[in-house]
Amino acid sequence: MKCLWILIIFAAWFVHGCSTVNSQTAWSQETKPQSIREVMAKVADWQIANPSKHHPADWTHGALYAGMAAWAKMSDDDKYMNWLRQRGEELKWQPYKRIYHADDHCVGWMYLELYSLYKDPQMMQPIQERFDYILANPSDVTLKTGQQQKKDRWWWCDALFMAPPVLAKLSALTGDRKYLDFMHREFMATTEYLYDKEEHLYFRDDTYFDKREANNKKIFWSRGNGWVFAGLARILESMPADYPGREKYIEIYKQMAAKLISIQGADGLWRASLLDPASYTEKETSGTGFYCYGLAWGVNRGILDEKTYLPAIVKAWNGLVGCVHPDGKLGYVQPVGAAPKTVSSDQTEVYGVGAFLYAGSEVYKLAVDRGAATTLVHLTNPAAMFRDAETVSLNWNELVSKNPSLTAANAAVFDFYSNRFVVTQAVDNDGDCKTDELLFQTDLAPGQQKWFWVMALPQGVSRPETKDCVYGRHVPERYGDFGWESDRIAFRMYGKELEWETISPGIDVWVKKVRTPMIDHLYKNAKEKKSYHADRGEGLDCYKVGPTLGCGGLGILDGDKLILSKNFRSWKVLANGPIRLIFELVYEPWKAGGAKVSEVKRISLDKGSNLNRIESRMTCQGQNTLALAAGIVVRGGQGEQKKFNADEKWISYWFAPDDKNGMTGCGVVLTADTNAQFEERNDHLLAIVNQPCGKPFVYYAGACWDKGLDFKTAGDWQAYLSDFACRLEHPVNVVLEK
Repeated sequence: MKCLWILIIFAAWFVHGCSTVNSQTAWSQETKPQSIREVMAKVADWQIANPSKHHPADWTHGALYAGMAAWAKMSDDDKYMNWLRQRGEELKWQPYKRIYHADDHCVGWMYLELYSLYKDPQMMQPIQERFDYILANPSDVTLKTGQQQKKDRWWWCDALFMAPPVLAKLSALTGDRKYLDFMHREFMATTEYLYDKEEHLYFRDDTYFDKREANNKKIFWSRGNGWVFAGLARILESMPADYPGREKYIEIYKQMAAKLISIQGADGLWRASLLDPASYTEKETSGTGFYCYGLAWGVNRGILDEKTYLPAIVKAWNGLVGCVHPDGKLGYVQPVGAAPKTVSSDQTEVYGVGAFLYAGSEVYKLAVDRGAATTLVHLTNPAAMFRDAETVSLNWNELVSKNPSLTAANAAVFDFYSNRFVVTQAVDNDGDCKTDELLFQTDLAPGQQKWFWVMALPQGVSRPETKDCVYGRHVPERYGDFGWESDRIAFRMYGKELEWETISPGIDVWVKKVRTPMIDHLYKNAKEKKSYHADRGEGLDCYKVGPTLGCGGLGILDGDKLILSKNFRSWKVLANGPIRLIFELVYEPWKAGGAKVSEVKRISLDKGSNLNRIESRMTCQGQNTLALAAGIVVRGGQGEQKKFNADEKWISYWFAPDDKNGMTGCGVVLTADTNAQFEERNDHLLAIVNQPCGKPFVYYAGACWDKGLDFKTAGDWQAYLSDFACRLEHPVNVVLEK
């Protein structure tokens, strides 16, 4: 999808025109991925060691925190994220003091970024309360400078960076469009007032409408327009693709981008006065940093043409790096102000550092790409809920049609959010030795959008691996069990060799307290006469199945009688991690009422999940419809809690399997389109579905443990089942964009 690099390296933009450069000039040492990371770390470290005297909640720090958050997500060192979290805790997650002033909302971006990672409501609550007050008591003042009377609207162009992106992000995280609608109305009012439709730039405020530079050109302040340009990118990052008016933001963004590369300096940097660089000949990095970020953001997401804009981006980054002192201090940052001013190499400010780190986070993507063939994947979480370890499935044939260089061996996925390659898995779903889908996982905050590249893994880059994976196998050394696990929980089902003792199609649970695979260790313990019914630090088998459905098995109802099959007869593994395990179990025919039934059961389990996807394909003779019953055996005991949620179509059971190993939760979840009857009978909690013979029946079943890492109460488990049902009903929107 990317243009061939040989077509790109012959263009580089100079002031009011273009010229040609060679590839060495375009891609310098400074634009190698590792070099970008190193200079970003150096600049971030210098700033942390040399704190600003500005109030930590004001706009200058708001810009720094935004760039620092971008760097923290891609750094291998937790100290940057910890530093941001410490700042938030010190500020008690409060915006700055002026209620209506956009400058005092800027810090809210960092708060929302951390909320999306840590899910702590106190990180979001204060900034949400501030905006709730403003929306309930909107300012009715004009946009004329000096007439706000402490009820400021966005009368100066910088404001379009400070507040609108925070509102857009808050709208996405809460699922409430009132914040986005308010932002849109005010943004467009400011744009109508300050945007010059001829020059495609923003006046700083209305006092500049009639002012002119020495060359008689209009005065357009570099950093002020940098604030706007970066703000547009941040708004578009959070704004839904179908939001009315989105195209207007893209139109302005593209107009500004075209203007900016036409006036870029020969050294890659923009001057303080955009249309009269001769009046302010010194370099200026705070405006340049935001331009570099905004241009790279657009190329990476396919909004701007790479052939046209990449040379300007590379030049800008090279110019920015040239302004970094040996100790990491970023120079040539224009001081606090509202108009073009002279600037020196020694002058710095925290907002310039924020712009630099923002720019680096996007240029890094281009450095990884380097003109390779890529397919852009755009994800959107449509639900107002967090989705951890969300498995994304991409159709392999569609990927290869867009990028024929892909193979199952070389396919890789690069995450824009973390600037890292992620773990992938190529899956053959039907055993024909042909890849059907490519899987990867990501976390998504409510309403969040993310972008990824699918590409051949670059030469010299190590493929990411994980020890926290799914795993399963046939266990011939233990009566033909089939055991399997995710990084959350483990299960087994019984093979025919065990029918001398137990006949059951029920699902057994092995609880665990580690993320790494454990079932082989427990089976080894058993072989060495160490009972796997004792916890030795990883987990254990404390659940009893017997001749029941266990924790999510499937039976057939014949009147009041629950009829179970025998143990499985054969097995086949189709995929075995690291992201998804898929296997099939075959059951020999058995009688159920007036029918003779046979079954093939396909079970899949994803990393990060407590619930199996179970697909039962039953064929039968003598009957057209079967009353299938997916359920959980009821054991009784102290602390037992049962719950049917017919609206969300799940069953929860919380109980103590014995007197010393805590509480176990079992659950069954049906798909939203499944018509079912929920009831307790035959010592089971059952979801009963009338299913035509031959039609696959799909449901989900699994378990948790209160001594594990994720759940402590029945309420935690029920909330998980509720969220899981919501995931099924509102799948992630996946678009291959180029």
